[in-house]
Amino acid sequence: MQLRLKLLSLLLIPFSLLLSYLYTLAPEKWEQYYSLGINKCTIQILSTITGIFPFSLFEWGIYLGLGSLILYTLYTLFKCITQFQDFFRLIGTYVLNIGCIGSILFFIFIAFWGVNYKRPHFSEHYGIEIGEYSTEELGEVYAFLLSEGSKARSKLPTDENGVALPLGDYRDIFKRAQLGYDVAGEKFTVLNGNYGKAKPVLASPLMNYTGITGIYSPFTAEPNVNISVPSITIPATTCHEMAHQRGYGFENECNFIAYITALSHPDPDFQYSAYIMAIAYTSNALATADRDLLLSINANMPEGIYTDLVAINTFWDGYKGEVQEATEQANNAYLQSNGVAAGTASYGEMVNLILAFYDKYY
Repeated sequence: MQLRLKLLSLLLIPFSLLLSYLYTLAPEKWEQYYSLGINKCTIQILSTITGIFPFSLFEWGIYLGLGSLILYTLYTLFKCITQFQDFFRLIGTYVLNIGCIGSILFFIFIAFWGVNYKRPHFSEHYGIEIGEYSTEELGEVYAFLLSEGSKARSKLPTDENGVALPLGDYRDIFKRAQLGYDVAGEKFTVLNGNYGKAKPVLASPLMNYTGITGIYSPFTAEPNVNISVPSITIPATTCHEMAHQRGYGFENECNFIAYITALSHPDPDFQYSAYIMAIAYTSNALATADRDLLLSINANMPEGIYTDLVAINTFWDGYKGEVQEATEQANNAYLQSNGVAAGTASYGEMVNLILAFYDKYY
């Protein structure tokens, strides 16, 4: 009976894939009843419960899971050595048990959040249509971001090196982040809802070596944020992970949602964090499209923004290496497996969304 249940649990993998496929057949209906209905309600309830804990249940779950896997593997190896006559049975049981756990986790991921990769794009709800934009238009938006970003930065404190600082520590940022969603939710109603706050990652210093600034847990509905990065980037990162919490999977969309929610925030540190993120993406895009135009605009870059960008780039330069490259490849494979054809390159697609946003609202 136990063996039969284990074998049946493996069928959760094809069943999960079937769920994802069914979503693609009628995405608008699925979004209405699942993403904005059942799933949204489930995430709000789950995140409220897990939000009671000040630490990340997901992070501790990873530690416990890895520890258990190591102990189970060592135990199996010990049994194989001491009971060599049962070697194939023990190995078969080990593989089956790991497969069952993986199948169950995959089903939970897909059923509780993963199918949201198939939902209609956020921009489609509000007529933010990506079009063809000239390099001159890209340059105009880039110059505008620098100008507006400088205004927001002027309201912020700086450290001894002249680098901009947020108005509070990460705890305060997590507490205030919802305000941006509340304001943006007046226009973009799909972002409304009451969810648990973001959580700090205990292993943030080690996380820097992977280049990852945050990770959302569908299993606990927790937005997890790397808190050892340059502090002015934490508000936008927090809003990004909160976008995943609201059922959006594509990275370019979550960056865009982070931009408009942080920009909508009443506090200048969130606004500036949005601008500094957008400036980084648009400058990279402009460097590829017309480097001479980028240099001409950067000749008048506000000194404060230049100081912050140098500090941020210097920080990340100190963590470049094989670990970050391996993580990039793994993340790329994960995104592509969930239908993000461009993989991590989709982060750059945020620039098109920013251009479309300014075309529509400015």
